[in-house]
Amino acid sequence: MFKRPKSDSGDRSHAERTSQKNTSTEDQSSSAQRASSMRPINEQKAEGDDTPYSRVTPSYEARKPTVRTLQTSPSTSNGTGGTGSSAEATPPAANLHVGRGLKLEGKIQSCDSLVIEGDVQATIESGSLTVSETGDVRGEATVDEAEITGKFDGTLLVRKCLTITSTGRVTGEVRYGELKVEQGGQMSGDIQAEGLEVKPSASKNDKKADDKSGKSDKDDKSSDASAAML
Repeated sequence: MFKRPKSDSGDRSHAERTSQKNTSTEDQSSSAQRASSMRPINEQKAEGDDTPYSRVTPSYEARKPTVRTLQTSPSTSNGTGGTGSSAEATPPAANLHVGRGLKLEGKIQSCDSLVIEGDVQATIESGSLTVSETGDVRGEATVDEAEITGKFDGTLLVRKCLTITSTGRVTGEVRYGELKVEQGGQMSGDIQAEGLEVKPSASKNDKKADDKSGKSDKDDKSSDASAAML
């Protein structure tokens, strides 16, 4: 049986259809890739969507500094913490300066160093007391050391050294451990050094013994006189 040969036009139309089919397949794959790349960055995957994509970190988050929190372990009752024993903080020295022209009345306590250039009427408990040339103090003061260049009137108890300069004036009851007075310095009142031992007075027994010895001497003299008369 005789077969009719295919014409060249039929071959060309078949090739064109094949190329068009391949082109449409490529277009569909490229459009799918573009759609997947245009998804929002922070959008999460839907159920059943297996399209892989990676999350891109925004630039403002990349520039954000790292924040670190320092934690200290609480100290226990014996003063030890998580990293070792905690050293006790040394309290700062308490210094008080009463300037020139100021007036102060009341009570001054727990002071390491007190400098007075003004007018003070108070009860003072301090480590050291310095009264400048313009200072005027009235009241009671109990200190370790004192240097008086101005005026002090009242009761002054100095455990260690009391220094009175050439312009210093101290009036009242004064007790001191050691005294230094420059030429021109003045003190008046009840002044006594602390720690001096008072010599005990003669006991009654000693007095009686002295009286007996005196009487025996008199008796001896009287007996001698009577013997001479005989």
